[in-house]
Amino acid sequence: MRRRIGVVGAGWTGAVAGRLLTDAGFAVEVLEKTSVVGGHSRAETMNGVVYEPNGAHIFHTDNEEVNKFVNAHGLTRPYDHKVLTEVYLSPDDDEGHLLSWPPQVEELKELPVWPMVERELASLPAQPTGGNFEDYVVSIMGRTLYDLFIRDYTAKQWGRPAIELSARFAPKRVELRRDGHRGLFRDRWQYCPPNGINEVIESVLSTVAVTLDTEITVDDAHRLGQDYDAVIITASLDDFARCPGELEWRGIEMRSRFEPTDDPGGVLTPAYVTNRPSTRVPYTRTVETKHATGQQIKGTVVSEEMPGAPRRHYPVLTADGANERRNAELAEKIAEHFDIPVYFAGRLATYRYINQDEAIADAMVVAHRVAAELGG
Repeated sequence: MRRRIGVVGAGWTGAVAGRLLTDAGFAVEVLEKTSVVGGHSRAETMNGVVYEPNGAHIFHTDNEEVNKFVNAHGLTRPYDHKVLTEVYLSPDDDEGHLLSWPPQVEELKELPVWPMVERELASLPAQPTGGNFEDYVVSIMGRTLYDLFIRDYTAKQWGRPAIELSARFAPKRVELRRDGHRGLFRDRWQYCPPNGINEVIESVLSTVAVTLDTEITVDDAHRLGQDYDAVIITASLDDFARCPGELEWRGIEMRSRFEPTDDPGGVLTPAYVTNRPSTRVPYTRTVETKHATGQQIKGTVVSEEMPGAPRRHYPVLTADGANERRNAELAEKIAEHFDIPVYFAGRLATYRYINQDEAIADAMVVAHRVAAELGG
């Protein structure tokens, strides 16, 4: 008799773990509380235009195994993602300056603030330092650039000053460029599917039993123990444990609107993603997915990313690490309710700020572990 595996959540991690274990001979059922698969990466359409209701999701990876996997499921269309940032050099500026993100030294040399920036860069430490996000980033680019690009964006995004946030995720998110590389990512493989990621994740799940509109919590531990030989949880643990507020999350609301265009390839904003760090607007950035999809349709959808929504989009990694410790405690308490092995994987369940390829890599690790520990 085949060993039975229950997977809670049909985002990237749940879908990939479910597919790999199915291919390995397990009887897998993926349980998803919503009516669709794909999690936060999922795209939607408005008047026929593809857009992203949970913010921009650009697939990029240097992981050869991950790349091979997504290629096999139709994710192959190359896309070089470039981001712009609109900054105001002083409170009196009537018009912002559109600059590359990450900041490029050659562009910065054209700004009137460059002499100040140059002096600050010359006095920076040889290696980044600082235990909180603000100190770490200032040690990379100096105070002037930090104030222009980072300070207010971070306060809007996280609802707190950067000095209270951990520096642990800064190396992946912030840099100052001197080599002229304009793409946001340096990964070998970068893709944007023309119709959004949905078809790719649906392909991953095409051979897996999926049950939608089914919310699973710790209260279902006894039943899960009867139905399965092991369970993989990819949901947020405060949600799964039915203790909202135990973990701190930061959510966004995409205020999306359709706009007609005369040209089928027409767009209205300067880039797929345009950061708006200034406090002159309440949102953090605009997202216009049509830049990336290349969709030929008369019309586009522009989304303004409003921070502070009551959703579990981003874990709040504070400088003291309190939320990560609480997540580990929740994992231990949840496991105590089960008489079968319980595994935790993915961005939500492990309370990490990770990209799509890292979520897939998590799935590969947990699937390998389940297969090794339970057998086929």
